[in-house]
Amino acid sequence: MTNYKIKPGGLALALACILIAGPGVAQAQSASCDEPISFWHYYGGGATAPLEKLLNRYTEETGVEVEPRLIPFDDFVRTILQSSVSNDLPEIALVNVNSIAQLSEAGLITEMTDRIDAWGESDLYYDDLWKNVFHNDKAYGVVHVADAYALWYNKTHFAEAELGLPATWDDLIESAQTLTADGRSGIAMALIKGVEGSTPVVIRHLSAGGSFTEWNNEAGVTTLSQLKALVDSGAMSQGSLNWNEDDAYVQFQNEQASMMINSASYISDIREQSPDLEWGIAPLPTDATAITRLDSEALTITRDAACPDAAWELIKWMQQPRVMNDYLPERNKLPVRSDVAEAPRWTTDEPFVVLIEQLGSAWTPTGEVAIHAAEIFTRIQEAAQAAMSGSATPEAAAETLQSQIDAALGG
Repeated sequence: MTNYKIKPGGLALALACILIAGPGVAQAQSASCDEPISFWHYYGGGATAPLEKLLNRYTEETGVEVEPRLIPFDDFVRTILQSSVSNDLPEIALVNVNSIAQLSEAGLITEMTDRIDAWGESDLYYDDLWKNVFHNDKAYGVVHVADAYALWYNKTHFAEAELGLPATWDDLIESAQTLTADGRSGIAMALIKGVEGSTPVVIRHLSAGGSFTEWNNEAGVTTLSQLKALVDSGAMSQGSLNWNEDDAYVQFQNEQASMMINSASYISDIREQSPDLEWGIAPLPTDATAITRLDSEALTITRDAACPDAAWELIKWMQQPRVMNDYLPERNKLPVRSDVAEAPRWTTDEPFVVLIEQLGSAWTPTGEVAIHAAEIFTRIQEAAQAAMSGSATPEAAAETLQSQIDAALGG
């Protein structure tokens, strides 16, 4: 845990309790707030430093101390639930939008509708992203950043094989098989257990016309059959069942895979670490519909916040275009509001242009389904694992998965 101290000069508490004037500068904590703003997040690895740099910048501009805490993604919601028992929640929790419904139902994050209405900037956010902070028609956070998944491809490998970009999922499988060579697979995906590893499976299923909660049908069986076909043909490594997104990226970066399905998270790294690699990003293949998975986070104020006003000032500061246009490129995340997306970077940098265009067809679970989304994602990955490993036929895996989803939803 890193503490950001107020600038020296003997005015630590005073600076935390006064109003700091000036355009674009946040207010400090009220007079009753003599503690740092506690800020919980799950940005590990290369994502930690940019966030801490951003929070440090807030301290430098306002004098207000912020105390971030990194909790691994897989442990994040569980830690919040456990901490609520001892009334030890932070001021701010940066949560995945899929957790909004669960945390609001549990009464662990506070409704922010009145604050947001008074702020008056919600109409600058993209509607499809903004709606994800609502539960029962009430807002419980501010959507912070977005990400979408696309098809990364090795331009050199495609040129050598004289291939065009795949338009359908059948094309994708055929291309992956064609591109497979000694020591190289056609495509890499993260298929590790949990939300991260079920993302490519869900994307394929939705593209086939399937529903997140309905799998015992043609779309579900087709999805699981095609994944099995990729492994059986050697076009995708059996090891992908243990890969997270970082692992899939390493396969692509090292040219051990000609394609990968992944998010924007690695654009800066591949440019810095592999400047000679010829690569591109294309929209995901389409069958019944064009679809991608939306990954987005929201800034929430928890039930136990001792200084909710100070927390709200930090949230507003973090969302300013001048702040986001510095921060987003470091994080390889996509803008969530129109006045940020107008910056040249987002309209001229080809990979980001493709990813932003895909936000128009991005999906994430919402409503009551979102409360059970984590369990459903996990069950989907288990079904894919069973089908790909051969421990169950795609038909049997889809049938078992449907039973598990129905049970999770109370059916």
